[in-house]
Amino acid sequence: MDREQMHSLIEQIAGEVNRRLARKDGGQGRRGAHIVLLPAPAAFPEELDQCLTQRYGGWTMADFSGTMQNALSPEQLGRERLLALTSQAETVALAAPPVALLREIAAGEDGTDLAFLVIRAILWGKRVELLLDFDPPRFHRNSLLGQVAEALETLRSMNVETINYHHSQQCERLTLVTEEAVRQAARTVDQTVWCSAGAIITPSARDALSETGVRLRY
Repeated sequence: MDREQMHSLIEQIAGEVNRRLARKDGGQGRRGAHIVLLPAPAAFPEELDQCLTQRYGGWTMADFSGTMQNALSPEQLGRERLLALTSQAETVALAAPPVALLREIAAGEDGTDLAFLVIRAILWGKRVELLLDFDPPRFHRNSLLGQVAEALETLRSMNVETINYHHSQQCERLTLVTEEAVRQAARTVDQTVWCSAGAIITPSARDALSETGVRLRY
């Protein structure tokens, strides 16, 4: 292969990479504004895709699992390009992370590429989101659930937002939100009270919401 053919091949490869980067950039999302890191195969890919579309509109996905269509592998992106995309993004989302990775990031251990990127995003003050396919567990001491809850609570203290795109169980939606319900939610990892449409919120519950930072979701 001569130099001219080699140059043409490089241009073709670069063009294909750029097209695949742009493929997920919908009309609502600015290119590069959101990068999604997928460390493992998504158990509920359709629900994940719906979540990404609703939240971001357009995004770039770095697929470390090699299972998603219209996504780019770390090898295709290259480490420098992946770091550049992360540093320029407004939002860095970690989708369906393994428990070991959650604990690694919460402990500040950045020995792997994924943990390094997420920890750097936190240190840079980026909007970092965890897209979970399970309901954050309540605290269970000396158990796997307790370890997950502790890791999520630590990440939440670093201003990392947790979003559930798949609920493993039906959340109870309250028709009456009381102060007691708010304070109970304050002791959980996600710190959220799920309400039905038109739910009544008592005055003491509103005071507790302001005091604790618990969120209402409908």
